[in-house]
Amino acid sequence: SDLYDSLQVKLTKRYSHGLTVQAAYTFQKELTNGANSNTAYLTPNPPLINDVYNIADNKQLSGFDHPQVLVMSFNYTTPKTKFGGDSMGAKALQWVAHDWSIAGVLRYQSGNLIQTPPSANNFLSQLQRGSANNPALWGGGTTFENYVPGQPEFLVSPNSHFDPTKQLALNPAAWTDVGPGQFGASAPYYINNRWQRQPGESISVGRIFRVKEKYQLQIRAEFQNVFNRVFYSAPSIGN
Repeated sequence: SDLYDSLQVKLTKRYSHGLTVQAAYTFQKELTNGANSNTAYLTPNPPLINDVYNIADNKQLSGFDHPQVLVMSFNYTTPKTKFGGDSMGAKALQWVAHDWSIAGVLRYQSGNLIQTPPSANNFLSQLQRGSANNPALWGGGTTFENYVPGQPEFLVSPNSHFDPTKQLALNPAAWTDVGPGQFGASAPYYINNRWQRQPGESISVGRIFRVKEKYQLQIRAEFQNVFNRVFYSAPSIGN
């Protein structure tokens, strides 16, 4: 089962002076206790099962949880003007400059959750609850390492400018393995243990020139990741 709570705010500026704007902000929390989708095969962000026979213990943040999401879209059409006067050159420039459409979609949200590292104590396999015979096959098989209080999850902020070929992002001292014959006490996900925010920013510019009644010329340019941001893949989690 899934539990979803959110505050949603929407702003709309209807077309005026050539400009239309829409913005939607969501503040949310998403929990799960079983499944993140209706398929059991290669499910993205599957729930992580600590003890499959302890249902209450497996209530957790959904791997899809993004506490804050902001999406904005806009469209601006350049107006007809009389700048430059009434000369032929000015009129030609006025004709070229008007009716260009500039549009964009900007998405900003919290980073993806990073899983708590799995323990290497092999306890669930010893209990015959390992990945080979676990009803939660895609999310089970290990208990979790214990979080060390006071230790940060990261050695560098994933949202800062750092060199991943020279700097280690995750803090190995933040976790300690569980002793033999014990379940880990950690949650599968922690709300602040998130990877780099990766905005989606795209802008387009274009115009339709009507040559004759039956003919038109369309010019359009589209830009993805328009601010040329550098994104890193989330680090692999292992023991």
